Amino acid sequence: GEMLIFGTLATIASLSIVVIALPQQIYKNYKRKTCEGLAPSLFYLAACAYILWSLYAWTKPDIFLIISQTPGMILSLILVFQLFYYGTDKTQR
Repeated sequence: GEMLIFGTLATIASLSIVVIALPQQIYKNYKRKTCEGLAPSLFYLAACAYILWSLYAWTKPDIFLIISQTPGMILSLILVFQLFYYGTDKTQR
């Protein structure tokens, strides 16, 4: 019923961020070898949110949340790694 419809729509909306936005940012950071111009707090908070939602999804278990949050957790952790590795200012390297 409605739960299936809303779950599917929410999963599609969440995956669009994970499939489109996060990989583009990861590639851009990799290519430029910097995270210049990015707000680190945004990526730290996103990683925390994805980690907590993924843990919740896997312990529940909720397939909609597992599908939509686990890839986000992985990609946001890659972004956090890039923040540490590349930094946010090109003059640091």
